[in-house]
Amino acid sequence: MIAAPSLLGSMYGHRELVAELVKRELRDRHAGQLLGALWAYGHPLLLMLMYSLLFAYVFPTRVGSGGHPDFAVNVLIGIVSWLAFQDLLARSTTVLTAHASLVKQIIFPVVVLPVKTAIASALPYSIALLFTIGYAATGGTLTFMVLTVPFLIAIQLIAMIGVALILSALGIFFRDLRDIVTIFCTVNLFAQPILFNPFATPSWMNWVFHLNPFSYQVWCWQDALYFGAFQHPAAWIVFPLGAFSCLGIGYAVFTRLQHGFGDAL
Repeated sequence: MIAAPSLLGSMYGHRELVAELVKRELRDRHAGQLLGALWAYGHPLLLMLMYSLLFAYVFPTRVGSGGHPDFAVNVLIGIVSWLAFQDLLARSTTVLTAHASLVKQIIFPVVVLPVKTAIASALPYSIALLFTIGYAATGGTLTFMVLTVPFLIAIQLIAMIGVALILSALGIFFRDLRDIVTIFCTVNLFAQPILFNPFATPSWMNWVFHLNPFSYQVWCWQDALYFGAFQHPAAWIVFPLGAFSCLGIGYAVFTRLQHGFGDAL
């Protein structure tokens, strides 16, 4: 799509502004707290520690025929990828209204606001991803597929930017969108192949998973760090295509509605 190179070129031109806005957002989220921005990274790490203890020791689950004994890795990588996206969904609907003074300035490149929100939502979970990779190594599920991790990071970030562009633009005109997204985030955790045994999932749940676009992201991550093979080859096609399509559609929606942002605010 033409929109994707145009947006990426704009982001490169404003890379210093985006970096400063990301730094400021991470700092402001925990302003006044003793550890400050360290909480942005500490919170995801604590969640990973909790989930690893829960699924490895409290509720240990053995899956498959012996090839994939540690179900915790399957859960952890699904949780990491989803929580980063969930954080974005929760914040992107109000990012423009929260920066109304900047949006109303004609010379300010408004498109950087949803982009910095996507990056600021993904960045804290980098420490959780490193923890999961280390856990997968100790659990024996790490293979050459770990080399696909940089690719998956890039594709997920592209998808997150696309979603942020759509929700931020629509959030100005539909203020109820935030509440709808909050409910969706709560329900969607259980509509993805994260907490379910991949070898003993009911057939009707598989239909739910295939209809859920977020499942393809999770399947790719699980292939990379849990199955250690292209267990879901279709997901490796759907996820990148969906990400770039989302970016193109998001940029088109954002630029189409941008002229009305000032009046709506």
